[in-house]
Amino acid sequence: MSGQASRQPAQKSTTAGPTAASDRMPTKEELLHELRLHGAKPRPPREIPTVSRRTRDYLLVAGIGSAAILLACFRLMNGSDPLVIARLAFTGVALLCGLLWFIFYGVMGRY
Repeated sequence: MSGQASRQPAQKSTTAGPTAASDRMPTKEELLHELRLHGAKPRPPREIPTVSRRTRDYLLVAGIGSAAILLACFRLMNGSDPLVIARLAFTGVALLCGLLWFIFYGVMGRY
């Protein structure tokens, strides 16, 4: 009977020994907690912008491009019918904005 008792595995303790804790890298939270114990202050929370950088850049480029197209159309075609000029300018602005949207959100969104 004593042979069967030695074959059973011993009960493992639920607490990790000092060797188990020293074998792994401390997590970021544990390191920050240690720094706070020594007087280091936590960083202030990062302010979340209301408009993303991609949207801001898109609006800037599309706005400047649209203004340039409008100015060029009305300057180069000043002898034509104003309705034709406006239609051509609107078409150019729509194409520019569509192309920029594809570049900023379709292509650059993958990166």
